[in-house]
Amino acid sequence: MTTGVSIVIPMYNGAEHVEQQLEGLAVAVRDVEDVEILVIDNRSTDSGPEVVRAWASRTGVDVRVVAATEKAGEPYARNVGWRSARHERILYCDADDVVSPTWASALSAQLEQHRYATGPLDTHFLNDPAIVDLRGQGLFEKLPRLPQGIPFAHGCNMGFQRSLLEEVGGFDESYLIACDIEIGIRAHQHGVELAWTPDALVNYRLRPEPTAIYRQARAYGRSRRRIDRALGGRGGVDILHQARRTVWLLRHLPSLRSFGGRAKCAWVAGQVAGELGGRMPWNER
Repeated sequence: MTTGVSIVIPMYNGAEHVEQQLEGLAVAVRDVEDVEILVIDNRSTDSGPEVVRAWASRTGVDVRVVAATEKAGEPYARNVGWRSARHERILYCDADDVVSPTWASALSAQLEQHRYATGPLDTHFLNDPAIVDLRGQGLFEKLPRLPQGIPFAHGCNMGFQRSLLEEVGGFDESYLIACDIEIGIRAHQHGVELAWTPDALVNYRLRPEPTAIYRQARAYGRSRRRIDRALGGRGGVDILHQARRTVWLLRHLPSLRSFGGRAKCAWVAGQVAGELGGRMPWNER
């Protein structure tokens, strides 16, 4: 392995946004030596791979499209990515976001001293103002932590030394949701510190309409049972917390008249439905 940097982008049907991310990366890698970009095509059915190849041909930036077709799923695509990479430092971003100009240099610099690193997300650049604060800013502006205090990196903004990925066995492919949180737990259990750098900023794209917001929130809610059990908990539901959320929804029914209100209610309702549904054994993934 070389000491350069490999940037891995899992992609499923990314034709609409991936070129904007690649344009951001083209700026971000100017100050990074020996860098490659790998777009991991996980069974796309749109023109995303062709968009990537055309962009690479036009710009001359070192981008490879790597097929990940054995199975569908984000953790599988992430594993194909780091195992296909040439370098020791592995950076992850997503196809529908846009990295900042300092993202690659800041994150790769952290990986010279640390085995695991991340930075903040910003929701202002890519989203309708009505949903910028949909999920609050605390989770994005500082190092995210689980209720137990364990830090983790958002999947759209994380970096690893290859040796750590090898040590923990990569991403758990049974976690179709929250594989980024699960690997953070295992890194913590291995005594690995998660480094934070504010210059490794990613402009994060929220889901653009209430039905998609609801589906995402429900998926996150369903994943919480498994995460809790991975930490030694019993995977139960905080009934009081769910009751508060339900009361909040009832109080905010008038806000459904606005787009922002519908989006916020969809987020809260999705979490309630997901966490309650996550109690069912067939909903653990």
